[in-house]
Amino acid sequence: MVFAILFIAVAVAFSGCGSDDREDPAPERFDAERAFEDLKAQVELGPRPSGSTANEEQVRLLADRLEDAGAEDVLIQVPWRNVVATIPGTADGTIVVAAHHDTKDIPGLLGANDGASGVAVVLELARVLAADAPLDGPSISIALFDAEEARGDRDFEEDGTRGSEQYVSLAEGGGGEGVPPLDEIESMVLFDLVGDCDLEIPREASSDEGLYEQFAEAAREVSGSDSSAPFEGEADAIGDDHIAFLAAGIRAVDLIDFTYGSDERPGPYWHTTEDTLDKVCPESLDEVGEPAVRVLDGA
Repeated sequence: MVFAILFIAVAVAFSGCGSDDREDPAPERFDAERAFEDLKAQVELGPRPSGSTANEEQVRLLADRLEDAGAEDVLIQVPWRNVVATIPGTADGTIVVAAHHDTKDIPGLLGANDGASGVAVVLELARVLAADAPLDGPSISIALFDAEEARGDRDFEEDGTRGSEQYVSLAEGGGGEGVPPLDEIESMVLFDLVGDCDLEIPREASSDEGLYEQFAEAAREVSGSDSSAPFEGEADAIGDDHIAFLAAGIRAVDLIDFTYGSDERPGPYWHTTEDTLDKVCPESLDEVGEPAVRVLDGA
């Protein structure tokens, strides 16, 4: 798998280096303030449930920003309005980098964290990675999923993740509409609820351990210390957009803080009108975005 190759490359770079060699943090490439502007631009549209006018406006905004970032083959799928794009690499295979752009259909829910924060991180990653294209490693397939949230009171297991299931179905059918064939997808990385000012991203139980450890190791390198924060600990499994990929045999990791506003799951702000700009911080976007640049760009 390509992620395993990337991990080996990072490990080689670290070989022979003890903790004394981690004194100076790595130079930063992820612009957290710019990512936070992307987050705010989404929130300013108001509630954005799948199928709404605001969601349609947001989809066009996201496509425009991916094009401005230099991503290639930007496309809006139908019926679920996934926004997809490609950042080419020189190696075989593709890594899917994803977030969901819709909000739960609750009146007044602005979704600053769920899901504007994940989208903001992916947009900034697209800018950084596109500037280095073609990448030395595999290509990156950007996927901003529609319809992650279940409609109304419907059960999430039956009605959620419709956008990601559409994406995987296209992959299983040989690809098309901006989706690579399934046998070309090496791994999938999902960003969700990553803006909480008190950010903690333990390994979600169904997520691939090796992929998760790459982000923890990258966080240690970025900090110049032995701390892998916020990538520490273990958590129970969560239904999210990575599930369709796991079911299709693709290694996946869900980078998610499911304790939004407290130490309890899912936290008092999740799926409430308290999910507002004052509850999210650019520093948190940086804590997840900077290590992600290193993992995805093979630094």
